[in-house]
Amino acid sequence: MTRKKDTDLELKVGITAGLALLLLAVIIFTVERFHFGRSGYPLDVSFDFVDAIKPQADVVIGGGVKIGQVDTITVQGERVHLRVIIDRDIHIPEDAKFQILSKGLMGDKYLNVVPQTTSRVFLKPGAQVRGVEPTNIDKAFQRFGQVADSVRMLLGDPELKNSFVDMLKNFSSLSSTLDRIVKKNENRVNRSIQDFSAASQEISVFSRDLSRMSGSLGKLLNDENAANIQSTLKSLKTTSARLEQAADKISKGEGALGALIEDKELAQNLKTLVKDVKDNPWKLLWKQ
Repeated sequence: MTRKKDTDLELKVGITAGLALLLLAVIIFTVERFHFGRSGYPLDVSFDFVDAIKPQADVVIGGGVKIGQVDTITVQGERVHLRVIIDRDIHIPEDAKFQILSKGLMGDKYLNVVPQTTSRVFLKPGAQVRGVEPTNIDKAFQRFGQVADSVRMLLGDPELKNSFVDMLKNFSSLSSTLDRIVKKNENRVNRSIQDFSAASQEISVFSRDLSRMSGSLGKLLNDENAANIQSTLKSLKTTSARLEQAADKISKGEGALGALIEDKELAQNLKTLVKDVKDNPWKLLWKQ
């Protein structure tokens, strides 16, 4: 009787252990980061700094679609190499960029793939690519600390500190002065702004008038009037030449008008006549 009970107990323990192992296997195969025998092809992505990314990290494309995972991380020389496994049905353009990002502010790291073009040339299995270096937060804080130390050192100089305080005082005084000037001349400033606005409107009106004038001038200088304008200019040129010839003849004493102007005796007689009329105006009314 006792032997039968022991056998039943061992059977129950064995069944329970088997179910536990089966449940554990189901859990393992349903969790993505524990996939075994993933079907895909390898790529080698190298960085100077990997920002704490770990094996089994996701490889995604476009910031969200998982296409693989990080297999191993090794150091070769001065570079850190990530061996990643990409799903077999995924083809990555050869000019794609690989960058390490975080899921949220403090989340897990993952490798993001950013295609640059629609190139039909794809990376082959085992291809080596160079990743885009992630931002090193520690180095950034270190540089910030160096800047803070430099500022602290500068402010520790009494002369520089006093100069900085004087500069702030002068700036405050200048601001107060400008505020008083603006308040005191507020009406003038407003009038100036209004005048400027009115002037802008007048300029706008002038621009429109000038545009209309240009259009009218363009119409005036069309092909139909061009011949008339050219003929008028030619006539003016001919008239100018004739006037110049006539003036030249007059200055030389040629012709009736030239002879009259160049006759000195006639000029003297005219002067005498004008003087006589001026002295004896009654002669114009009195007939002998």
